[in-house]
Amino acid sequence: MHLTNIIFNLLDNANKYSPEKPIIKITTENTEKGLSIRVSDKGIGMTKDSMKNIFEKFYRVPTGNVHDVKGFGLGLSYVKKMVEEHHGKINVQSKLGEGSEFEVVLPN
Repeated sequence: MHLTNIIFNLLDNANKYSPEKPIIKITTENTEKGLSIRVSDKGIGMTKDSMKNIFEKFYRVPTGNVHDVKGFGLGLSYVKKMVEEHHGKINVQSKLGEGSEFEVVLPN
């Protein structure tokens, strides 16, 4: 159940923070470290300052008047907690105006 919620939350964010027609890519790969699941988008992206805080409870990336994005800022804190409870790691790469990529690595 939690693994499904992890993927759902990452997809939901990719959709929420993408303009008009979202372009979302999901890839999986078996690596030496375990199963890698990547969710990437061509959305609005984030600054480095925002990326430092996105896994904190109630933190929401400032979007100005670009979107009317709904939520409480709990999704990514939940994702990180559940990944860690499964002894995994989560990484994010993002560029403002270009999109974001989240990678979840779960051990075999």
